[in-house]
Amino acid sequence: MASADVSRIEELDLFYEEVKRHNSSPLWLQERQTFKTMPFLWRYDDFRPLLMRATELVPVGRSAERRVLVFANPGLEGRNSATSTLLANLQIIMPGEVAPSHRHTASALRLIIEGSGAYTAVEGEKSYMDPGDFVTTPNWTWHDHGHEGEGPMVWLDGLDVPMVMNFEAQFQEQYPEDKQPITKADDASMRLFGAGTLRPTWVHHDGVHSPLINYKFAHVYEVLTTLAKESDGSPYDAITVEYTNPLTGGPALATIGCFASLMQPGRHTKAHRHTGGTVYHVIEGKGYSVINGKRFDWGRKDTFVVPSWAWHEHVAEAESVLFVYNDWPVLQPLGLFREEAYAERDGHQAVTDTFVAGPVS
Repeated sequence: MASADVSRIEELDLFYEEVKRHNSSPLWLQERQTFKTMPFLWRYDDFRPLLMRATELVPVGRSAERRVLVFANPGLEGRNSATSTLLANLQIIMPGEVAPSHRHTASALRLIIEGSGAYTAVEGEKSYMDPGDFVTTPNWTWHDHGHEGEGPMVWLDGLDVPMVMNFEAQFQEQYPEDKQPITKADDASMRLFGAGTLRPTWVHHDGVHSPLINYKFAHVYEVLTTLAKESDGSPYDAITVEYTNPLTGGPALATIGCFASLMQPGRHTKAHRHTGGTVYHVIEGKGYSVINGKRFDWGRKDTFVVPSWAWHEHVAEAESVLFVYNDWPVLQPLGLFREEAYAERDGHQAVTDTFVAGPVS
């Protein structure tokens, strides 16, 4: 190497050190963006024993307000989130327990997995929950959970905490008592707004979120099966419906898009990719998904993640209903959502690997 080149390299190194001391960095040295969220799957059968053990070791109360196990995506370097913007957790509550009332700027959803007799209370209204129900606790609303039935109650928590933390807008407040006062009839919002196409004229709702607390699975399943008799739906997502705000037609939660998908036995969707990391939870059924060429076998109550801009397609080996949530409501109005169909092999990826679920050895 010529002495002039050596001298220039040494001069650049000194320059970069000087830039670093000013808390800056040269843009021309920064690497191209890499996508760190990994495709991953968490089996419910692996986690249920852990949840039951947690009920023996960790009482619910002010010291541990929520008995929750967080799904930590191994590609996100200890950030304890499912995608770069969304959490996916399992929460368990036992008979007689109350998860104390609080509120936070993050929005949250619950997809009920197991049990009955428990309720969520939001802003003075109680709603009792059953498997498959989609329950909302929008940002900055008082909410608590209680179990008045028998046996364990388990649900999937979805929150936009990583997104809110990136905005440096994460705040939380505890209610003075474990339970907030109940000021409305149980499921009042369902009777007021559940008709969808009819709105009570004397009731005003100023929030950016849906006024509905609980979207009952029995109704969702009825809609899905009715639509499946008339259409094949999307080539990429089969029969899919969105949980919406009945007052605006927009998403049920302002920052989290929530959907339910039905696939009939033998259905094999075509592959596509889109921006926005997506969490899938299997309400019913059995099948597999191919994500960037890797096969992920899933069954009832399992949860898996498709990263942003990852090729993915789904195969149902039995009638399957999937609950799906993502960050599209934030991406779309900002012009950051994009989508692309897989053009090769008649829209289907070659499977080059198979995911093996279970604990790290």
